[in-house]
Amino acid sequence: MNIGELIRKLRLTKDIKAVVIYEKLGISQSTYSKIENNKYKIDIKTLKEISSILSTDLTTLIGEEKEAKIDEIRKNDIEKDVNVFKLIKSLETQSELLREQNSFLKNEINNKNKEINQLKRKLAK
Repeated sequence: MNIGELIRKLRLTKDIKAVVIYEKLGISQSTYSKIENNKYKIDIKTLKEISSILSTDLTTLIGEEKEAKIDEIRKNDIEKDVNVFKLIKSLETQSELLREQNSFLKNEINNKNKEINQLKRKLAK
């Protein structure tokens, strides 16, 4: 959960209207909406004011953001691991197919060499 989502969650949990917060902050509804939608780079001063209005500790807001980033990194790492695993499986399958093709072609070459040798023997007679 990012800071904007956490601010919205805390605001709704405490039954505080957005208008109360953005008026106390002295910002527009549009700017406050951007904060809650995580589309606005919030400065520490504003973040402190919001945490005060929401009667919460600033570290709660920042800690949640860090935890969310750690979770996102973990999720990305898992997705990368899954993709690497799929790639390895695909390469193993392709490798097996190439071994089969190689074996087939070797047999074909051996058969053609036998035919050539038979033709050479016929010509030598």
